[in-house]
Amino acid sequence: LIISRVIARSGKDRDQLLAVALQRASHSLCKALIRASQLYCPVPEGLWLELHQLYQIACEQRLQRQVIRDPLARHTPGMSTEQTYVTALLLGCARTNQMRQNGIARLAEALEPWSAQVKLQPGDHADSLFVLAPQIDGPPRYKSLYQSSELHNLLGIDTQPLVDAIKEYLELPEEERSKSRLMIPEGITLDLLQHVAAAWGDIAERTFQRTPGQGSLTLCIGMTALHFFLSGCRSFAEVLKRPVELGAAVFKPATGEPDVWSNAFDAQRNAADEIHFEEIQYTKVTPDEQAQPENNGESYPTFPLPIVNHSPGGYCLSWPKDVPSQLQAGELLGVQDNPSQGWSVAVVRWIRQVRGGGTQMGIELIAPHARPCGLKLLRKAEQNSQYLRALLLPEISAISRPASLITPRLPFQEGSKVLINDHGEEHRAVLTRKQVSTGSFSQFEYHRVGVEEASAGTPVTASQSQKPTGEEDFDSLWKSL
Repeated sequence: LIISRVIARSGKDRDQLLAVALQRASHSLCKALIRASQLYCPVPEGLWLELHQLYQIACEQRLQRQVIRDPLARHTPGMSTEQTYVTALLLGCARTNQMRQNGIARLAEALEPWSAQVKLQPGDHADSLFVLAPQIDGPPRYKSLYQSSELHNLLGIDTQPLVDAIKEYLELPEEERSKSRLMIPEGITLDLLQHVAAAWGDIAERTFQRTPGQGSLTLCIGMTALHFFLSGCRSFAEVLKRPVELGAAVFKPATGEPDVWSNAFDAQRNAADEIHFEEIQYTKVTPDEQAQPENNGESYPTFPLPIVNHSPGGYCLSWPKDVPSQLQAGELLGVQDNPSQGWSVAVVRWIRQVRGGGTQMGIELIAPHARPCGLKLLRKAEQNSQYLRALLLPEISAISRPASLITPRLPFQEGSKVLINDHGEEHRAVLTRKQVSTGSFSQFEYHRVGVEEASAGTPVTASQSQKPTGEEDFDSLWKSL
């Protein structure tokens, strides 16, 4: 309404007032677009069409590039109507349903200065990756989805200069990134940069064809819940529990001959020594009963969800009720087909609100099986970390996938030296290539170190008839003693 009134006016202030009105109106629509993206819900009807119309008016009046001082902009003193419009377009093709809500907010702020790197041009231009129809209420789409005969009526978007700047930043050593020509605001993570570089850099193609599905899947959300169910509903402390005899020295003669001292009155092992007093059961257990695992009252919710469609790589699932607050893109999931089967490992790839259909999400299967373990970060100068929950994923030779570890996002990184506690057995390892990283977890390849070393139970006393070797040879110590 304000714009229509200003257009009809004449005078020296007309163009300035019109430019301000166009930029402010576009900026307010961007805010609504950001909020809809954060809620994973459809964009309000008519929003895209209104944004297109505002830009068309600015172009007709030759005001699209006039910079307007904008106090609401976070990282630039002013923005033109075209920059504000490009900000909305980039957000519309950034696959925000695969991003976390705080990541969407950080990206929206970064797009203010980044928008200057993007060019709007005719849709049939060779460099146009995305195109849009200004007369249609919709976001940009890949140019390849249109017929060649339709492109001359469309507006094209060349995102390659921005993608090149992002990739250039990612390739810089960490200490030189502050000198990058692309301004990276605080809060923009490397994972987010890699995501948008992929979203704006090439067309996304589906790996597997989706087929409509029936039935339901049972889900658990998060590393803690998945670790609990994979361990048979045992507490983390019990998963880490070491065997009683682990690391005990063995003084049995290496020849295997009977020990002449074994019959001494004080050499016999007392049966009472093996009693775990803190685990005494005061109720009689019948042979048919099995001791329940210790979980110290732990319990985690599970969610039976109907299947919308599926493929060999994952599922589209529907949430008939309220969505748990911890469910976000990139969250780790446990998936169970039926109670008689074990839990598979998956990740939330995208979330969306469907008009009249509630919430849907796409999940990608990571591994059919996993083994719960504890993982400790080993530090030289500082104290080692406490054991944190982690998952061991076995090697799948059929697809040449090496064994890997799923870890919490922090504090582990490539090159970290770690200690793996696999149900009481400890192994040193080094984390190598990072395969996956989300806001919730990381997945690393790793290799064990010191596996060739002798075990803790190596005999340390030998008889005279057998020549001691290695650590059993004590002769060299007598001079020191």
